Amino acid sequence: MRKKFNSKFIVRQGVIAALYVLMTVVPPLSNLSYGPIQLRLSEALTLLAFFNGEYIWGLTIGCFFANIFSPFGVLDIIVGTLASFLAAYFMSKCKNIWLSSIVPAIANILVGIQLYFIGVSKTGVLIVTGQIMISEIIVVSLIGVPIFKMLIKNKVLVEYLKLNTKNKNLTINFKKMGK
Repeated sequence: MRKKFNSKFIVRQGVIAALYVLMTVVPPLSNLSYGPIQLRLSEALTLLAFFNGEYIWGLTIGCFFANIFSPFGVLDIIVGTLASFLAAYFMSKCKNIWLSSIVPAIANILVGIQLYFIGVSKTGVLIVTGQIMISEIIVVSLIGVPIFKMLIKNKVLVEYLKLNTKNKNLTINFKKMGK
């Protein structure tokens, strides 16, 4: 099934891209958005791709424009945007919100490697990458998932944003994991 690029689709993507940019570059959030230790709160929006793959567009565009403000230049625009695209794409394929929420941490291994090689930190590539991954888990898994679990209770919002909550696992089944 092909996605329709109608005016509603374009508006939804534009709003999400703008939200991502604002949540990244507006002070004091901008102080937390770039570097080896970052709590980019806009990354919680990547969970939109879990509920509807169309948000890959808005999230990727938002990351691109947010990274224009990065102190790390063109390389951060390219690598960071690629990492966000990969995260959103693979999140859209997941069926479990918790599994989906760790995908950005994995995708942002690219950002950790990039930050190390441009000399942002001399602590070692594994430490820089680990810092980025932990930051992503904090923002997406520990902050984003609980927020989205509350938001999807609002049926009007779910319908407006076209969030697909069917066939999505929003819990962790520890009994199943132990078998």
